[in-house]
Amino acid sequence: MIRNDAWGLPMHGSSDEVVLHNQLVDDYLMFARALPQTMESAALSQAPLTRCLLAQLFVMAHTTEMFTAAASLVDSIDSRLLNSREASHLEAARRQIRGDSKGSSEVLEALVSKTPRDVVALRLLHFSLFGQGRITDMVRSVTEATNGWDAHLPRKSLLDGMRCFALCEAKDFNSGEVFGRDAVAEDPQDLWSVHAVAHVLEMTGRWASGVDWIWASELALRSGGSFAGHLWWHLALYLLESGRHDEALEIFDQFVYPTPVVEGLALSNAVALLCRLEFLGVDVGQRWEQLTHGVTYRLGHHSHPFNDCHYAYALGRLHRDDDLQTLLSGMERWAQDGNGGHAGQVIDSCGTAVARGMGALGSGQYQLAHSHLAESAGSWWRLGGSAAQRDVFDQALLSAEINCGSDAAAKHAEARSAQRPNSPLAKIWWAIALGKTDAAVSSLKADAVALGWVSSPNGK
Repeated sequence: MIRNDAWGLPMHGSSDEVVLHNQLVDDYLMFARALPQTMESAALSQAPLTRCLLAQLFVMAHTTEMFTAAASLVDSIDSRLLNSREASHLEAARRQIRGDSKGSSEVLEALVSKTPRDVVALRLLHFSLFGQGRITDMVRSVTEATNGWDAHLPRKSLLDGMRCFALCEAKDFNSGEVFGRDAVAEDPQDLWSVHAVAHVLEMTGRWASGVDWIWASELALRSGGSFAGHLWWHLALYLLESGRHDEALEIFDQFVYPTPVVEGLALSNAVALLCRLEFLGVDVGQRWEQLTHGVTYRLGHHSHPFNDCHYAYALGRLHRDDDLQTLLSGMERWAQDGNGGHAGQVIDSCGTAVARGMGALGSGQYQLAHSHLAESAGSWWRLGGSAAQRDVFDQALLSAEINCGSDAAAKHAEARSAQRPNSPLAKIWWAIALGKTDAAVSSLKADAVALGWVSSPNGK
């Protein structure tokens, strides 16, 4: 039986199945806390579109178990009974399961072009292009889709948040911020739009405004799903930028990684924040040990090399040499296997080098870390992730340069400071790179204090 979904588009399913599908879509769009429960209920649905979306959500977990579950779901769909939209979603899911992210996004692009108000296709495309580092295509796709939406359609404001994020990654911060703030004003519960503006504030160096922005969304974050932890991570970056290390650690403990989990984004958030703190000499206590189960659980499946590079640092830092070697060998096999798909290509082009560099840095092998990170520096964008997230690799390279005594350290730190003239943290990095006896150090620290730095790393 064919009925229309909440966006007025036809789909197969009973009336109850359509209601459940609408709820699944909305929970997905809003990063709702109830999404896991809704997914559990939706797993009983026979509606093809629901099964396709569930498959895509399973794939996002980046584990062998969930990829297998996704494959079972799509295999259960009788393609002979589908309308063209459902057939496109099925093909996109199949390609994604095979690791063909580019092929999946091509199917979704064609679908969004034909049916711009297919919000599931648009959102999946948005994230797929982001993961591939195709920022120009992100901007284009959401801009074109927005022109095809009627004002009365549900969640239309979310498109402005998506435009904000895409424009921010394209370095059009002014235009992006307007869209993002409008989206949040329309719907304060829209975490992706809150997140998009957070990126603008991060990239434009407005740390105090960033702190205020995240706290202004406190109620939405406390009631949101696991993605809220990433927003709290952004707050910790603002605090770290201003030298408020104790507060950043409190945010880590309360919101970023309050309990051990195996979820990929939570782990990468935790690794990246602890990295940044320790690079500045902050004592993080026993917090690395909390990550042990999570990062070892993730071994063996390499469809998300961006996260693998974070896990490599954690394994090195935890002195789990055998597990680190297992991770690196697994990445190499994934790249050599013809079924590795887009992730395999990324691993081959830069992922293994970055992971080896991060693992070496975590274990204190600074010369080796410097070699691998410098080798891959021009290709980090291929890993996906945002510019703010990938900055941990730049800081890692700088840390390696400093610790192995490379002549490149001071020049790298100076260039970093020139690119971030309003960044107290960049001034501190430059001071550390120059060394304690350099006459310029005290001046750089004074500049950092003037820019908002309220503490210094271990008196350096």
